[in-house]
Amino acid sequence: MARSMMKTKKMPREFWAEVVECAVYLLNRCTTKAVENETPIELWSGRKSSVHHLKVFRSIAFAHVHDGKRTKLDDKCKKYVFVGYDYRTKGHRLYDLEGGRAVISRDVDFDEEAMWDWKSQEENYEFLPSFAKEDDEEERQKIITPPASPSRGEISPSEGSSSEGPLRTRRLSDIYRETEEIEETSDVTLFCLFADTESINFNEAAKDKKWRKAMDKEMNAIKKS
Repeated sequence: MARSMMKTKKMPREFWAEVVECAVYLLNRCTTKAVENETPIELWSGRKSSVHHLKVFRSIAFAHVHDGKRTKLDDKCKKYVFVGYDYRTKGHRLYDLEGGRAVISRDVDFDEEAMWDWKSQEENYEFLPSFAKEDDEEERQKIITPPASPSRGEISPSEGSSSEGPLRTRRLSDIYRETEEIEETSDVTLFCLFADTESINFNEAAKDKKWRKAMDKEMNAIKKS
């Protein structure tokens, strides 16, 4: 059934998990040869399950946007593609065509005659959609972001400064000498060098012109007072 839904509705392969989950949801509410006049969900729960909420898969859906999520001039509804059901909240799973977001909403109107043409959309679906649940008063949307790969040359941040004394940091020359060289072809997502250092004694600080200027200014202010 899931394969038929994928082929008939021309769903991108990245949505295979949602298609399978929707197929299982429907099969549990269909009669079978194994049990006469009963569905699997009836045998499990002990009561008949309603089918009034079932909609055409991949049809266009318009979900209500709550007042807290929009201004007075914004649209009161947003266009989605219907991709399944949520058995925990009795809501519908909807995929956002614009932002790559997915939500679960119970306040939805469907255009079951209209179908979204995936070929007309330029986005690449390189992720498996996940869904956020909707509360009674507020619909929470979750942005789908693929996890970043680990960095080879990532440097651990130094520990926070203590009230006992100034922070001791490594010299820039030591950092360059100890840091692994990063090739252009390496898969690097984050690379940072700590170049700022603090003077750790008076003799070293006295060589800094900015430090001496600041101290002279402070001493003059003390003398005037």
